[in-house]
Amino acid sequence: MPSEYMAEFSPASTCLKGHRRSLLLETAGGGSICLSCFAALASDPRSPKHHISYALSQLKLALDDPNILFEFRRRYAYLLVAPLVAVLSVFNDEGIAHQVMDLVSDLCFRGEIGRFGEGSKGERAVSTSLSGDFISRIADRLASGALAWSQRQIYMLHCFGELLSSHMDSSPAAHIREHVGLFSNLLAGLQLPSEELRGEILFVIYKLCSLNITPWEDVVDDESDCAESMDTGASVLLRLALEILLKTQHDEVRLNCLAVGFKETCGLSFAAVEVPKIWKREKRLERWRRRWKALLRVLVGKNFLQNLYVNSFRDIYLNDTSENMDALVQQSPLISLFADAVKGSLLSSDEDIQMNTLELIFLMISPEICSNKQLQVLVEENIPDYIFEILRMSGNKDPVIISCLQVLVLFANAEEVFKKKLIFAFSTLLSVLRYTSQIPMHPAQPQVLTLVCNCISNFPGIISMSQLEEVAMILTCILRRCTHGELPETFTLACSTFVEILKIPSAIGIQKIGGMIKEASTCAVLYSFSLSPENPTELKSHSLFLLKEAHAHSRRKDFDINTDMELEENVILICQNYLLPWMESVIHEEVEEDLVQEVLQIFHLILLDGSEVQTHIFAYMLISSSWLTLCFTYMGLFPTNQMRSSIYLILGSLIDRAFGSIIAQPIRNAFLYLPPDPFDLIFLLGQKSTIDPQLAFCQRATLLLLYVSSLSGERLADDAQILASLEQYILINNDNLFCQLEDSLMLTQVVHLYGLLRDSLASEKMSYSPAAEKTLLDLLSKYDLELFSLDIHPTSLKWLFQQEEIKASMSNQILKFCRLSGENKSSLTLYSHGRGSANMRSISELVASGDNYVASLLVSLLIELHQDGEDDDLVCVMNAMARVLKIFPDASIQFCLHNFAGALCGIYCSPCCSPQLFTVCSLLVLNVLYAADNNVISQPVEWLAVTMKLLELVSPRLASQPWDQEDFLVLGIFCLILHRSRGQVLEEASKAILLSIPLASAVENIVQTAYAKGPALVDHCEETETGRCLLFVLLLNFFSLKCLCAGTIQECLDWQDLLQSSTFAPQSSVIAIKCHDLCHLMHFGSSLVKSLSSLCLVDILGKISQQRQKTHEKLACSMKYLQSMIAIMEGLVFHEDKAVATNCCICLSLILSWESLGDLKEKMVIRISKWLRTIMEEFLMTLAAPGMASKFFRHQHKPASHIATALLSMDPTPEWIASVFDSSSISGILNNLCAQKLSIEMVNLFRALQSRNLLDEGSHTVSETILYLLPRPPRSQQVGQPSEIINLPGRRRTFLLSYLHRPRRKHRGRRRGEKGGLPQWAR
Repeated sequence: MPSEYMAEFSPASTCLKGHRRSLLLETAGGGSICLSCFAALASDPRSPKHHISYALSQLKLALDDPNILFEFRRRYAYLLVAPLVAVLSVFNDEGIAHQVMDLVSDLCFRGEIGRFGEGSKGERAVSTSLSGDFISRIADRLASGALAWSQRQIYMLHCFGELLSSHMDSSPAAHIREHVGLFSNLLAGLQLPSEELRGEILFVIYKLCSLNITPWEDVVDDESDCAESMDTGASVLLRLALEILLKTQHDEVRLNCLAVGFKETCGLSFAAVEVPKIWKREKRLERWRRRWKALLRVLVGKNFLQNLYVNSFRDIYLNDTSENMDALVQQSPLISLFADAVKGSLLSSDEDIQMNTLELIFLMISPEICSNKQLQVLVEENIPDYIFEILRMSGNKDPVIISCLQVLVLFANAEEVFKKKLIFAFSTLLSVLRYTSQIPMHPAQPQVLTLVCNCISNFPGIISMSQLEEVAMILTCILRRCTHGELPETFTLACSTFVEILKIPSAIGIQKIGGMIKEASTCAVLYSFSLSPENPTELKSHSLFLLKEAHAHSRRKDFDINTDMELEENVILICQNYLLPWMESVIHEEVEEDLVQEVLQIFHLILLDGSEVQTHIFAYMLISSSWLTLCFTYMGLFPTNQMRSSIYLILGSLIDRAFGSIIAQPIRNAFLYLPPDPFDLIFLLGQKSTIDPQLAFCQRATLLLLYVSSLSGERLADDAQILASLEQYILINNDNLFCQLEDSLMLTQVVHLYGLLRDSLASEKMSYSPAAEKTLLDLLSKYDLELFSLDIHPTSLKWLFQQEEIKASMSNQILKFCRLSGENKSSLTLYSHGRGSANMRSISELVASGDNYVASLLVSLLIELHQDGEDDDLVCVMNAMARVLKIFPDASIQFCLHNFAGALCGIYCSPCCSPQLFTVCSLLVLNVLYAADNNVISQPVEWLAVTMKLLELVSPRLASQPWDQEDFLVLGIFCLILHRSRGQVLEEASKAILLSIPLASAVENIVQTAYAKGPALVDHCEETETGRCLLFVLLLNFFSLKCLCAGTIQECLDWQDLLQSSTFAPQSSVIAIKCHDLCHLMHFGSSLVKSLSSLCLVDILGKISQQRQKTHEKLACSMKYLQSMIAIMEGLVFHEDKAVATNCCICLSLILSWESLGDLKEKMVIRISKWLRTIMEEFLMTLAAPGMASKFFRHQHKPASHIATALLSMDPTPEWIASVFDSSSISGILNNLCAQKLSIEMVNLFRALQSRNLLDEGSHTVSETILYLLPRPPRSQQVGQPSEIINLPGRRRTFLLSYLHRPRRKHRGRRRGEKGGLPQWAR
């Protein structure tokens, strides 16, 4: 041990001053450094700077070796803490300070921590302890009362701040002993004019505040004096920091003070700080300028900025504070200083400065720190004006927009002061809204919508019409986009803003505002109600608020009527398509009662304030959607008085709109007492109504609800249970059922409800109370109720008309119904199976069904009213019967079965039958004859009497023109009677018409009048008097011919008399127009006249052909007569009306068939006719080459085929037939023939060609094809019956069963490989 000691202090092992060897630091270069000498050199303020700098550099070089650094840190580092701190505090040399801070950084933080394995934790602890020693030494010097601030403290402050930033594993607070003294000296240093010094002090204060190393951290509220002193100190600190920012005029200073890049303040390590070799003044200036915002942020976080709103401070109680501190505190309030300080930064042209200033303001005015009154102070300092200017000049940059709007939204909490600022900034906000609306999910959109909404709501008159229109368009686009996804806040604010626009009176003048409201409200409801139920109901509430305002806007008196109707209709459609299905779907889900109440309020608002038409539609829509069941379901889900009252009131309004304004008064009278359970309602019916006045109101309301439910097809309870309660009610309260108007309506409802239940339970054979039924029917017979003044279910209506006991009463009711329906066809509404509305249809169904007394009552009313002379009621009844026939023509059967002809006979034979009555009655007769079956038309004596009376009335008037409507109706009746006679009914009436000489004379006069007009007849169409008379005459002639053809009085007419001129033929005893007159009408008449005339001519020529075949007599007409007829018919073969062309061709074919009788003159007439040849040539051209045929004949080949077949059937045929139907023409026909073009006419043509041997079977294989296509018809098919087309699946052939009746020829087809066979189209 002595030897080791002596070796330690031997001259060879010590420095020149004799310090021991253990204090020598060996360097990598082989030298050594005496730590004692270094400490003495660094601690001496008189040491030369170059000596100190050299010593520091050598020590730094020695510690660059990691091994030496590790060993030195463990054994000797503590010896250098005080000397290094002394160098920083004594020497005002930037280079030396740089070297010292590098050395401190190496000692405390440099090294590969953890490379020694388990020793890494110990090394880390050594570094942390060493860093704490440096912090403690520097803090003591800065807290010393003998400290005199100068430029050399800058380096010590900088090192102190970096040590505070990089200290690890423990809080630096444990190493700082004098907190109060430290902060007192630091606050005093902030008052010095040196920017570098204040910058470093600010950074140190920031780090101390962020690390909670302040005098006021542990102050207890009970220690009032200390607390006040510390609070004052924080305020002084804040004031000094604000003054620094206020006095600078350079953007560089503001940028560094507000730099966002100073995020390292929260966790920067000393080793990461790169200090330049030459610590220039500009670098130091830049460094402290970046501390200001960080400090203010910490003060905001500690609520120290609340002192901004204090007008004065108490005396400062901090040790060793300068005397100028008292004067500093007595200056203006800090709020003004803060406002002035940030204004310069807000006006800066540097965007980063503006952004960071906005962020600081946002932190300061947050609701957690700043109260509303305090916020008003900043608004009055015009800070929002500066922010609006930044927003205006932002150039649509998202960071600037977002920051500005965040701050402005907080300022908006100061409503009374801030809203004045919005007036002048609305154009700026509108431009920002326009920009943000183009970007989905823009984060600034909720803020700008908040400000725009506030401006519109507070100052609606300031905003121009164009601005309002633009805002409305933007909001519409936002709500439209919401259906594809948008921020919930954006949606709610868009709805609120749109509502504020609609509240402005001038919004009525916005162009296309109706369309925008429709789209916005639809998109809002569609978006909010399509979300899942767990989404917040706030979205749904806002959409409903918008929908409610849209409906209110549609009901404004100064709104356009068309837009009003469209908008109101859209609101109803939204309720129908979205809200009502939503209510039906959320019954089994969790839903808030308030939300359901809001939907009900909208429904109620529509029913109360809507237009008559739209609310009527809406009411019936709700009723048809099982609304009563839904309402009682919600009353069960939410058993609250508010829900019960809301539902019963809306039911009252619904019933008023659907059934009348006074119907629902019982519900409004009793809604406070009505139970929410339908079974409780039915129970009330079984009580005596005189027990309690409220009970009577409840019973009336219950009956009304049951009545409405019966119409809508709903059941509040079982039918048997309802019927039992209703019967009990009738039996107990029969004395009080009819007292006043309300009781009359109530009794009507009871009757309707009882009839429905009785008929429904009758089919199930359920028991009922005969006493209750008798009581009700007696009341119905006793009192003249207005049964049809209320809507009635068809089932109830049917039951009432099936009760024989009340036939007299129901006759009176049906008369009232006819009167009511005669005044207004839509005034009576009847339901069909509880769904939809039908007025006259239900009565028509009852008449047509025949299982009730409606038809018999209507016919009986005709007789009774005629006997009583009640012509007006008689007209009403007949009009009602006519409408019944229009809806259900089969109802005519029931009328005919109940003495309808007898009623008509009495009316027509009455001497006081007015023209109106005559017209209405004739219309009714016309409808009955048109629709009734022959099997039910009876009473031939009465019909004959009616016919004779009509002939008597109309014959004098038909002799002269013009004819009126009554005459045309009578002619129509005559036509239908003649038509019915073909079914062997009304034969006597038909004979009376046919043999009426005045009628035949009138027909002749009309024909001659038309004949006299010549070519001008074509101008007299059915709209002219002559044309209308002529058409009715032709119709009468047509039905007369049909009647004569049926054999009614056939023996009285020689058909050939119609083929002669009036000069040679005797006067006809029946109604029949001669052939030459018909041809004249065909030639000069209109298209409709040609059609009717040709039909008549076909019947006449057909009967002449039959007559000649029987009698073999010659034609009674001359050749010229016949030739003129043929010429007219040939000319009409090309007529554009296919019916006319077909009839003329049939007539020609009939005349051609007469040649077979052997009349040579007739043959010459046919053979010299060149026109027939032209017709045949055009006919063949149409079949062989349709593209080359005449356009007038292209679609008329079917009618001409009748002429071709007739010409080929003549014996002999005309000479030119063979040249027209040559092989080339037939070949062309076959080449153009396909299965789709085959018809009966074509089959007959090929059969006629084959019979005349005009088909070249060897060259065209036509015989095989025809025989293949024309199989033998079945035995059941007779000659003259139409053919049938049979399509066989899988085979490309069409088989025709023609008129021809001949043996089937065996088909001898060719074998495979042989030439010929069927043509390609047949295969």
